[in-house]
Amino acid sequence: VHVEAPAQVLGFLDANITLPCHLQSLARGMQVVQVLWLLEDTHESVAMFHPMKNPSFSDPARMEFVATRRGPGLQDGSLVVRSLRANDEANYTCEFVTFPQGSGKASTSLRVLAKPQNQPEVLETHVQLNPEPVPVARCVSTGGRPPAHISWSSPLDWKANMSQEPGPLPGTVNVISHLILVPSSQIDGKKVTCKVEHESFKEPELLNVTLTVHYPPEVSISGYNDSWYLGLNNVNLSCDARSNPKPTAYMWNTTMGRLPPSAVPQGHQLLIHTVDESINTTFICSVSNAIETGQAELTVLVRDRPPGEQSHLGIKASRITALVLALLLPVALLLYFLVFKRKC
Repeated sequence: VHVEAPAQVLGFLDANITLPCHLQSLARGMQVVQVLWLLEDTHESVAMFHPMKNPSFSDPARMEFVATRRGPGLQDGSLVVRSLRANDEANYTCEFVTFPQGSGKASTSLRVLAKPQNQPEVLETHVQLNPEPVPVARCVSTGGRPPAHISWSSPLDWKANMSQEPGPLPGTVNVISHLILVPSSQIDGKKVTCKVEHESFKEPELLNVTLTVHYPPEVSISGYNDSWYLGLNNVNLSCDARSNPKPTAYMWNTTMGRLPPSAVPQGHQLLIHTVDESINTTFICSVSNAIETGQAELTVLVRDRPPGEQSHLGIKASRITALVLALLLPVALLLYFLVFKRKC
């Protein structure tokens, strides 16, 4: 008696599944007396079909045979199980009892899966005085069976901390993975990827996370090119700041205190209408955000003349010197010969 059943059947939690089982052939004079479904480990009866009687089940509300007709010619012993539960996962034996040939059986393994729901989350952190690794992102895979596998992809220096807890349905698992690294301004806005793998997925699910790190303003001053001179008009300095959250206030002053009269602050810029001696100082720009205040300094050295004009004057003076030497040389030679001739 040859009975066929698949080695493994995959079903999803709370869905319906059919456990196939067929008698390969029914020889002449051969009759099916009974079809049995048993738990392979305990031999406990799950379902029984008698061609001449009503079927019986361990859970009648959720089970039925595919073939409902009665008679000795039954060859389809497939069993339908509705609303799969985690404890339905087991190894089953399907057995056909025939007369007069005897019985034949086949085994099948039922796997019950649950497709998880995945969600990434950024955890806002702050730059610390004593840098230590902290969680900066979290990836949660909810309600998976078996538990999902979570990994991270990032060029940063990181490690992960993974934990599990019971899921929303019996037999399911929530997996939580934290990405841990040392927070700094350099990682603010960087993208990392959470990779979730599960038997129910055709391919891994990739979830992108943009990191958020709060840090005080990092300040620099630009706009000065070491060529400012007395009388130069309409130049400006720019206070450049990186911070999270964004800057809320800019303040300009000098190491001497107040700004020169010709310097007018306008937000992150300092407008200088005319360069005079008072601009020959060190400027300070202070930038504040919700966390702290940062500042930068820039020393301005004012020239007497434009750089090009100073070079031109130098060339002109050199030419005059050369001309004077050229005129004096013949006179010197003439005097030398006159003096030498008189001595002779």
